[in-house]
Amino acid sequence: MPINPLVLAPSTIPNSAPLAYIEAAVRAGYRLIGLRLNASPGLPYHPVVGDAALIRAMKQAIAAAGLTVLDIYSFYLVPGVKVEDFAPALDLAAEFGAKYAVTMGADTDWSRMRDNFERLCDLAAGRNLVCAIEPAVIRPLASMPQTLKLIAEAKRANAAICVDPLNFVRAGDTAADLARVDPALLPYAQITDGMILPGEPNPATLGRMPPNERRLMGDGMVPVADILDALPAGLPLSVEFPPPDAATDERAWAALVHGNVQAWLDRYYARRR
Repeated sequence: MPINPLVLAPSTIPNSAPLAYIEAAVRAGYRLIGLRLNASPGLPYHPVVGDAALIRAMKQAIAAAGLTVLDIYSFYLVPGVKVEDFAPALDLAAEFGAKYAVTMGADTDWSRMRDNFERLCDLAAGRNLVCAIEPAVIRPLASMPQTLKLIAEAKRANAAICVDPLNFVRAGDTAADLARVDPALLPYAQITDGMILPGEPNPATLGRMPPNERRLMGDGMVPVADILDALPAGLPLSVEFPPPDAATDERAWAALVHGNVQAWLDRYYARRR
């Protein structure tokens, strides 16, 4: 059976400073990590770019632990974005050996968003990075068809999709739809569970839906097994489960979530033997 390496996403322990975040990942047993090198709206941010001492310490900690940096968060294509402002974070992403720049489509002007996405892909390509689009139902770029359209129009080879199962299902996308997507566009995915709210999916509210209500694996309503069946086998899976409240011990939470996801995957593969 294929083994899915687990990636710790920054939003799982958002208040942890970079070195504490790396330590938590190591202690919990993650093999890969994401790093937040660019601010995301509404989320805690611990600046790294430009802090030479911190960058050096992070590189040392990552190397000593044998961790791999998979992706960098997050690059929002908002109406007033200046894509060139992302260059320092992308430069640092390359220094850390990251593969993917997580990209959010947050502009209702389709042409402008497409043009900015093209510019971001070009910046990323010069640093051997792939722009991994994460559709989200609270933002204008909300569904798989929209994301495939953006990639087709942008005509950039370094574009991919990171499927978040909860957003995927709330947008009305299905595992059958996913099975028809070029596997080359799906190099990794998130793994998450959560609630599908009454009346969802509803195309009329796509892009304006309430925030996700995430749950630990097995406690929600998302057909994650069907989605994994439709994805290429053995993909890295990014673990994104924000803590229940600000008082949560984030190091313990990272370990708890890792154990929950790994146990769910063990059951998933046991049923397929």
